[in-house]
This record gives sequence, C-alpha cells and structure tokens, in this order.
Amino acid sequence: MAQITYPFKVKSSSAYVPHTQAKIGYEKQTRIELYSLNSLKSSFGYLWKQNVHKEHGLSVVNIHYVRSSNITDEYQKQIDSNPTLARVTEKQFIFGPSYTYTYTNTMEQEMKNTIYFQGGIDIAGNLVGLITGANLNTGNQRELLGVAFSQYVKLESDFRHYLKLGRKSQLASRLILGAGLPYGNSDQLPFIKQFFAGGINGLRAFNARSVGPGSYVPPIDSTSFLLDQSGDLKLEMSAELRTKLFSIVQGALFVDAGNIWLLNENADKPGAAISKNFLKEIAVGVGTGLRFDFSFLILRFDLAFPIRNPNSDGNRWVINQIDLGNKQWRSDNLVLNLAIGYPF
Repeated sequence: MAQITYPFKVKSSSAYVPHTQAKIGYEKQTRIELYSLNSLKSSFGYLWKQNVHKEHGLSVVNIHYVRSSNITDEYQKQIDSNPTLARVTEKQFIFGPSYTYTYTNTMEQEMKNTIYFQGGIDIAGNLVGLITGANLNTGNQRELLGVAFSQYVKLESDFRHYLKLGRKSQLASRLILGAGLPYGNSDQLPFIKQFFAGGINGLRAFNARSVGPGSYVPPIDSTSFLLDQSGDLKLEMSAELRTKLFSIVQGALFVDAGNIWLLNENADKPGAAISKNFLKEIAVGVGTGLRFDFSFLILRFDLAFPIRNPNSDGNRWVINQIDLGNKQWRSDNLVLNLAIGYPF
C-alpha cells in the first residue's frame, strides 16, 4: 500500500492519510469429490477515511477470472440430470468498479447505543456491454478472451446495532439486505457473486448455503450430495443477547431469520423466485452459545436448531416438533458451529 496523488478531490481529516490499494490474489475452493474453483483476482483503487467514523473505498477496476477443474464423474452425472448445476463450474469473467461506505461509532465506549453500517455497490461489464451491444435476450452474448463476461449491478448493506444492558451484558442486532440485477450479457449473477444463506455467521440453525432460495426443495436421495443454494436477493436478521458468565467465558442466546430468492422464475427451481408472499418463506432458527475471550481471539461455540423451515412440507413452523430427548431429532436438527470471532 502506498500513498499517491488522487485523480479527484477527497475530504479527509489530516489525521487520516488517503491511500491507493493495488491487490492481486489467487484462491482455490475445493468441494471434495465434486469440483474445484480456481479464482484469480486483482483490483486497483482508493481507500480514505473522512473522519474517525466514516470510511470510503473505491475500486476503479476489479478483475475476477474463475475457472473450474477436477470435475468428478459424480458431479457430471448430476449436471446431466440438473443442468442448473453447470452454472457453478462455468468459466466466469467479471470486471468493473465497486464502491463501499462504512460508518461506525462502536469505538465510543461511553455510549449506550452504537451502530455499524456498511453499504456497497458493485457494477460489472456495463461499459463493455454498451460498446459491444451485448444482449443475451436477443442472442447477442459477447465474449472476451473466449469467455462470456458478466454484466450486473449488485447492492449490499449490513446494519448492526449494539445496546449496552449493563456492565457485562449487551444486545446485538443485525440486518442484511442484498440485491443483484443481471442484465445485458447475463441472465443471472455469476455463482461467486450470488447470495447464500445458512452457516456459522448467518442462519446458524442451518448448514452452510443450504437455505432457499425461497421455498424451493432440492431433490435429495441417499447418494446425493448437499448442493449449495444461491440467489439474487437476500434478507437476513439476527438478534443476540451476550453476557459475561465468569473469567474469560461469555454466554449468548440468539435468534436468526432470513432467506434468499431468485429475481426471475426458474423452471428447474419451483418456488425459488421472489413473490408477494416472500415473508412466508423466512427461515428462523434459535440457539445458545459459549465464547472464550483470550484477548487475542474469540473462540465461539454455537448450538442451534430451526423453529421455522421454508423448505418443510406442510406447516413451516416446526417449533412443535422439538424433542431434545429424541436422538433422531437431535441428529436431524441440531447444528454445532465452531468459529473464530463474533458472528457480527
């Protein structure tokens, strides 16, 4: 990271020196016995703090190239029967600017109410799409370097509120909203840019990436693997009561709710598209946790289970089915999350 002259004027306190950011990286994501995704990422942009509370980040250009490898016969068989799975392993070429704004006053220790907000916009392929006349709907899908480039607008926001209830207790709340609009050269967001629900920092009563989209129920058989479910829209809410128990041990009670949806109807995924009844498709989970504060890190254990399942047949409220004494119920419903740091 190095300081250079900006091509535009920015407002920044003399205590915070604006910087440029140039990054390049490689990431490999492997799903055992299924496939691997190899991602090459680079970006160039600017980062500056307006004051102690406000921070801006502008990437003038982000380039992201994704290529799959090691696709197994098992996954290929699933693609043959479910063509939508091919989207995961397609080559992806993403480029365009992004902007992020962050506001926080959580460092103000004397305040009873503090907040954190981060909002961002990600735009891909708009200029090149305009120049080339790319339009998938009219059969004019364009390629660069042999790959159809992605074209979309994506908005995300993350709002958190912290209420001090006493010297040792706190109520933390969170609201996440996200929406992606593919257009021009694309009919959906690239897989790595889509939204997911479920996991250690989201809906903790559900396995990672297993919720939704909408009320869609993926086909499952005894030989099938758990598919990653993704969407174009996301709504997620959480509330967590935290209190110090003794020494380095903290306890928590929490409730998480949310889901993801597709923007457009998909014949292969009935019930996945957003509709006026989207609130009826909200997943809800509750749980309790222990956190061990070692100063240099927080070790977190969360145990949760669903009380409302949008993929459930019949009544989606499953709170009346809770049976902690039943071994089969515990196996099917209890989810243990082990993580580093608070979920939010």
